[in-house]
Amino acid sequence: MSRFVAVGDIHGCSKTFEKLLEILDLGRDDTLLSTGDLSSKGEDSRGVHDQLLRLQERGVRVIVLLGNHELMLLAMQRLVGANLKLTSVPESMFRGADISFFMRSNETWATLKSYGLESADNPEFWSFQHDHPQRHFEKVTQKLQRSDWELPQPHLDLLSQCKTHHIERNCLFVHSGLCPASLKMDDAQLAVESQIAVDARDLCWTRDWLGHSPGFPELIVHGHTPLFYMYSFIPDTTPWRDEELIFKSVVHDGALNLDSGVFLEAGHLTAVEIPESGCPSDFRFIRVPRLDPVCKDRLWHFNHR
Repeated sequence: MSRFVAVGDIHGCSKTFEKLLEILDLGRDDTLLSTGDLSSKGEDSRGVHDQLLRLQERGVRVIVLLGNHELMLLAMQRLVGANLKLTSVPESMFRGADISFFMRSNETWATLKSYGLESADNPEFWSFQHDHPQRHFEKVTQKLQRSDWELPQPHLDLLSQCKTHHIERNCLFVHSGLCPASLKMDDAQLAVESQIAVDARDLCWTRDWLGHSPGFPELIVHGHTPLFYMYSFIPDTTPWRDEELIFKSVVHDGALNLDSGVFLEAGHLTAVEIPESGCPSDFRFIRVPRLDPVCKDRLWHFNHR
């Protein structure tokens, strides 16, 4: 029987991801699903992309959900004229994603640095804390014509395969979640379709639903919100706390958050092996403490002008 493993936000932490893959030892026809946000924040986004391509070459079924960082990266790649074949991403999802890419606080510069693009250290490209993002974007697009920011084609092909969601093994996999109105629906596929019709971007960005239970039977498996930040959105974070880890991924109230903040000082990477039945009591969790260095932004001081 083939195995099915979902992994939370990796954020360029290739050493930690490598250790996780070593533990998992996935074989041909097994599935690895990423909840999205492969890149940014950590130092080796390119390495993470390479690791997924090697898994595909070995016959592992790789599913990557569209995280907000994939969305921003793809929007930027469209700006520089990259060859993208986006067939499963609604065009409405890209509204504002190109502007968001150039906001320094989103840490997309780390992705460019991992590809050896030293121009990512040029502060002229970035909208900092006291800048107006829209006006800055209008200026920066002229600079992009002189940049060489296009990613290698195999990596573009990998990112072009990103999905808005996936339903399997009695789970609905999304990057961030659904808005509360769609969450109340009793059919998971219809709930996603409703969300796409209202605002598809919420599948990559929203946190409004945290603390609310879904109306459909499938378990929501997601990332996007590091467990360490949950206190900002849910008054009682007791279910995610224990003596071993301050915060850890648990099935609670119809959802499972796999984003354990691997890019943070006290972060780790979480994966879950899901049986064919999809029964949460049979889930197997794998947690790897962060092995990658915490990425330092050499331009951080520009945010404090």
